[in-house]
Amino acid sequence: MADAERPVSRLPALTNPDAEPILGEMFRRILAHRPRVLNIHRTVGHAPKMLRAQASYATSMRDESSLPRDFQELIILRVAQINNSEYEQSAHRPIAKSLGVSAEKIAGLASWRDSNLFDDRERAALAYVEQAAATGNVDDATFAAVRAEFSPQEIVELTVLAAWYTGNARFVRALRIEPEPE
Repeated sequence: MADAERPVSRLPALTNPDAEPILGEMFRRILAHRPRVLNIHRTVGHAPKMLRAQASYATSMRDESSLPRDFQELIILRVAQINNSEYEQSAHRPIAKSLGVSAEKIAGLASWRDSNLFDDRERAALAYVEQAAATGNVDDATFAAVRAEFSPQEIVELTVLAAWYTGNARFVRALRIEPEPE
């Protein structure tokens, strides 16, 4: 198989977190909130202080946002699609479903422009994050549409999601982190 056909992690996933105090602490924190430590965490764990910083930022980004969690997951999934990140999709589809995003909406996300499943607010956000995640450039008409639906705080939060998950998509692809089992 060619390199691009099958993800094979370029770094081993860490299995002994207690070998490093920060890593052990981080794995325990992760397990307090989810059933298992994800492949991305076990890879970033090679740099324990980076894992700690990322976890803090990601938690703030999701839990302290004014945007509803189900809406955030819809945005995260679209950013993952735009950036061709099977890993992020595998990690976030189950979260989106658990937060009440319908399977139909998830399945229709790639063709949202042709679907009646998405409301005006979602459409404005999806158009905005598509441009922000693809090139970083957002045209004036798209920005005007998002500005009509969202407060400045919400626009910053949308932009943070697009930027963070674009970066994550590139990180997991560069290191070929294996997708999570769904």
